[in-house]
Amino acid sequence: MKIFNWFILILFFSCIDVITQTSFYHSLYFQGGSWMEIAIMDSMKIGTDSNDYTLQFWVSGVEVDTNEAPAFFSLIDPKDNIKLALFRDPHEPSSINTVVNSDLIDTIMNELDGNDSLDWNDEDEFYLISILFSDSLGLKGYVDSTPFLNTNDLVTVGDTKLMIGTKANEERTILENFWYGYMNEIRLWNTWLSDSTIQFQVAHPDKFSEFYRYTDADGEKIMTYLDSLIGLWRFNLSEATPTIKDESGHGHDGTIYTLEGYSIELSKKNVQ
Repeated sequence: MKIFNWFILILFFSCIDVITQTSFYHSLYFQGGSWMEIAIMDSMKIGTDSNDYTLQFWVSGVEVDTNEAPAFFSLIDPKDNIKLALFRDPHEPSSINTVVNSDLIDTIMNELDGNDSLDWNDEDEFYLISILFSDSLGLKGYVDSTPFLNTNDLVTVGDTKLMIGTKANEERTILENFWYGYMNEIRLWNTWLSDSTIQFQVAHPDKFSEFYRYTDADGEKIMTYLDSLIGLWRFNLSEATPTIKDESGHGHDGTIYTLEGYSIELSKKNVQ
């Protein structure tokens, strides 16, 4: 698998080197020391009072040589409390660990949908991670369509910044647990997705829904969960850029940062 060098964006500085390519890529390859910052959660709401969210990743891992648990994402409040974060255990490739309100929930996934166990050491195996959280409904999580989490824990994330590929607060006084592996697509919804919707997305990785528009008897559009997509970050890029556009149309662009001495790369790896 041919992988092209990305750019280096040194912490607290701007992009200093961009390598242009002519063909399209599909994923970012995180190799530690790199992450993406998006926005404060409250700033991304779509004009509703709903604090119900679904965060999704198409992601694969790699073998790691570290004692730090690589993070998929983190939401840390201004008092440095971890409201919600998701990790893998570096020594257990079938693990997925959730920190909710600073408490750890450790899960081993020995079977997915009746098939083999979760394997974060297989870089060619992409999984759809879906985590549903709310300040009123509780907390649920899925690897593909297999649940790994279902609790009554209420999560308030309004003043937290969405950090991808690291455990970090907004000020970066906490900055650790960097992700190793590939991220193909990230989605954020201002609603709880149904089990049937998640199952459809697993079976059809290139689609969000079986139905794109519903109309009433007069032909008027009816509000659907598709209208609750508030962030969509895909890496179908032809050239490296520090800004990852939000394709949901809401303007919540992400920014890639890389510590000095580390790099992040474009890859043609894709969800099969």
